[in-house]
Amino acid sequence: MRTWIRWIVFLTVLAAAGWLPAERRSLQPEDLYRVLEVADPQVSPDGRHVAVTVTRVTLADNAADSDIWLVPLDGGAPRRLTAGPKEDHSPRWSPDGRVIAFVSNRDGVADLWLIAADGGEARRLTQSKADIQSPLWLPDGRGLVCAVRKVPEGQAETENPYGAELPKCTARTIDRLLYRQWDTWLGDARNHVFHVELAGGTMRDLTPGDFDTPPVSLASRHDFAVSPEGAELCYVRVTAPEPALSTNLDLYRVPLAGGDPERLTPNPALDKQPRYSPDGRFLAYVAMTQPGYESDTERLVVMDRRTGERRDLTAALDRSVVEFAWHPDSSRLFFTTRDEGRTGICTVDLAAGRVERLAHAGTVTGLRVTPDGRRLVFIRSHAHQPGELYAMPAAGGEARSLTAFNRELLQEVELPALEDFWFTGADGARVHGFLLRPPRFDPGRKYPVVMTIHGGPQGMWADEFLTDWFTHSLITAPGYVGVFINPRGSEGYGARFREEVSRDYGGRCYLDLMAGLDHVLASYPFVDAGRQAAVGGSFGGYSVNWIMGHTTRFKCLVSHAGLYNLAAFYGATEELWYPAWDMGETPWTMPELYARWSPHARAAAFATPTLVTHGEIDFRVPVTEGLSLFTTLRVKGVPARLLYFPDEGHVIEKPQNNVRWWKEIHRWLGDYLK
Repeated sequence: MRTWIRWIVFLTVLAAAGWLPAERRSLQPEDLYRVLEVADPQVSPDGRHVAVTVTRVTLADNAADSDIWLVPLDGGAPRRLTAGPKEDHSPRWSPDGRVIAFVSNRDGVADLWLIAADGGEARRLTQSKADIQSPLWLPDGRGLVCAVRKVPEGQAETENPYGAELPKCTARTIDRLLYRQWDTWLGDARNHVFHVELAGGTMRDLTPGDFDTPPVSLASRHDFAVSPEGAELCYVRVTAPEPALSTNLDLYRVPLAGGDPERLTPNPALDKQPRYSPDGRFLAYVAMTQPGYESDTERLVVMDRRTGERRDLTAALDRSVVEFAWHPDSSRLFFTTRDEGRTGICTVDLAAGRVERLAHAGTVTGLRVTPDGRRLVFIRSHAHQPGELYAMPAAGGEARSLTAFNRELLQEVELPALEDFWFTGADGARVHGFLLRPPRFDPGRKYPVVMTIHGGPQGMWADEFLTDWFTHSLITAPGYVGVFINPRGSEGYGARFREEVSRDYGGRCYLDLMAGLDHVLASYPFVDAGRQAAVGGSFGGYSVNWIMGHTTRFKCLVSHAGLYNLAAFYGATEELWYPAWDMGETPWTMPELYARWSPHARAAAFATPTLVTHGEIDFRVPVTEGLSLFTTLRVKGVPARLLYFPDEGHVIEKPQNNVRWWKEIHRWLGDYLK
């Protein structure tokens, strides 16, 4: 007996000293703000270092602090280059590698700053009146180009033309559609690309006019580029008179010295993300083919700058290109693509147009190529691992992690990995999903199951770590089995699969979801069929709203920012090409479609207890959709609760609001899944 007591005391001392691994706990909402976000890798011209932005959120202050770090590409400890309580981001190496330009709001407006690559004090380059975005160095190192939002020259602000006599008036005068976007009122300002002189920081507008470049909608992370010889700027421009009605973005070029712009793409659909080949011969970009369809397949196109000839390099690949990078010798491109729940890496050579998969694990962002062309650098995350910096051979092979910023959190918190499953959905289609077991899983127990439905509808549940939406491990943290199905409409499974949700919102997608959940109940004995719940946001919220009018199998539901009355939604959302393609042209030209697939028309059958959550400044799915749903449930006597955020948009982003959101979801599920 005494021997056992001695062993217990001994092991307790070891654990307290940190010599034995402690049992890891489940993820909590507050833990999301201990995650260090690693983003935007930039390889130095000599290929020895990678500059990244590392963001830490302070929950108590409801604020983010971003700094620039330098990571040795061949191994070694990262070094922080900038420090401060504000946001330093978008690092860009000068062509000679001696200076790093970055964007910082340390003095209020987000301006361009410069710092020596070997450290020291940063100095402010610009004195902009509005935030600067997306800086790029000119090839000769004498300046940069960047994006700034400003009122076009010669046009007066019309927010309040009676300001002198009515200075406290807050009304807005609106003369065009797309007057607000996501969670922001757009006003009269437009995005323009500016040239910044390194000597003096003076700024010159390269894209004057009453249009946006880069666009405020449908934009990529790279919508303007400078040719390698430094002679011209290529940029993406909105050409439609009513941008809310059209997905037609085009590429233009203009001499950096000044001159008339020239349109390069006659395509009536979307063109974006231009990148010149290193040798200057080609211009690559991403293009769609179907006008008005924002979720069309995105193809990688290369234009010969000498002949004007265009080639679609990924025509045979039934997947969209997300982002891409040139090989330094201009012979091939590397790109990422969403495929069956992952975002992997592929390559295509210009000569033969042959596509080859190089990596298919987790979710890759920020793809870069080293100057010698031998390695790829990128950020990769998994549902069980926040994003870190990786490098891998450009020819393919194992990826090697270069950072471990989140090691401490992962040692403390248990994050189980996703498990793939496949099943037969509507019309005999093969459908994919993920299952996530709860922390400290016991196969002998029975667990409640929570099916979480993604937005889009052309979205995709992926093996990635999410901090700003439905985080996988927070769904399962209270002791639930998580089910994440990619039903009809999801991307990553081919164009036909994706397109079969349009104008069929409550059809095959709903049947796929129910079939997938039935498959889980039949295949995993630890799932309790008597305790089922469903959660969804945006289109996932629509699906939850549709579910409540068609089945009572769920103990409770959570509907966040979900479409409820489709005809009312059409008149209040901001990007009108979306309902025009997905739901029907308009409620007055196709009233039968809007009536057929609108959840509000099935309100007589609502009976499931539902938590409704919504933000006041949600311009994508306006707040009246959530308010109408909540009112209907309460009038009918169905148990319902409304969680309303006066200062949030489509996504609950502010840290303390987001923690409250998760706590209320956990409380609601706990009340009904005991």
